[in-house]
Amino acid sequence: MNEYKISDYGIFSEAVSTAQTLSQKITVGKDSLAQSKTVISNEAVFMGPAATACLEAIASADAKLDSSNTNFTTIANFLVQTAEAYKSGDDAAKATLLASTEAAPLIYNTANGNVIYYSQKGYYDQQGNFHRWQSNWGKDIASSGCGPTSMAACLANMFHDNSITPTTIANMMKYDDNIGGRYVAKAAQAYNLDQRHDIGLSQSTMDTFLRNGGKMIVAVNNGGHYIAVLGINDSTNPPTYIVDDPYDDNTATKTWNYKDISIGHTMVFHIAPQGKTVDQCLQGQNTLVQV
Repeated sequence: MNEYKISDYGIFSEAVSTAQTLSQKITVGKDSLAQSKTVISNEAVFMGPAATACLEAIASADAKLDSSNTNFTTIANFLVQTAEAYKSGDDAAKATLLASTEAAPLIYNTANGNVIYYSQKGYYDQQGNFHRWQSNWGKDIASSGCGPTSMAACLANMFHDNSITPTTIANMMKYDDNIGGRYVAKAAQAYNLDQRHDIGLSQSTMDTFLRNGGKMIVAVNNGGHYIAVLGINDSTNPPTYIVDDPYDDNTATKTWNYKDISIGHTMVFHIAPQGKTVDQCLQGQNTLVQV
């Protein structure tokens, strides 16, 4: 949505321009009257009563021009204020619209309890436009927000708090924080969580980490996309996984196996729950599943 200036409100800018033009013409007219007054005053001794009448007429016209000029200034200022009021109204409406288009979480009840899923596609409108542009980050969630969306899913499930949204994470970011997963470290630090990133993803390591309450973000598609691994389902053999793929419409109902997560991956980000380190989760023997 564009930022408005008075020039965007055609009728107001045209009216202000007209008022300013008329004011300038009045100034020119007043200058002409002043010149006439000087000439007549210099000839008053010869013109007699006619000079007096002319000077009175000039004074009257000059006063009327002053009054008109004041009126035009008042009109121009009123139009500017009206245009600014429209801008304020538009800004308020824009803020309301953007707030209302926050991607709503999908909450599924699974064998492991309620799981919060986020979709970056929630930031498109029906016409395919982006709902939200992150000015600090320089990118929008809809097309480039798989990282913040994955991190939001990890934190929302870790803290059982769906007020932690993709926008929450994107608002922490600066330009290019999405590259190399710098957003993970920044967001983890904000929530006082231990994290690190590794190369390589063995199934046994992943399983141990998830069973000890950790969450993971995996760079897949040869590093071109991020997904969140939120938990493990040991009721299946072999185990399956609770995954939030921000760009997969079926992510919540799909069965995810190890190959789905590991194929084409480049980096793995481990995020430990509050009060634990990544190493503790990787070395622990806890078999409780925390989603």
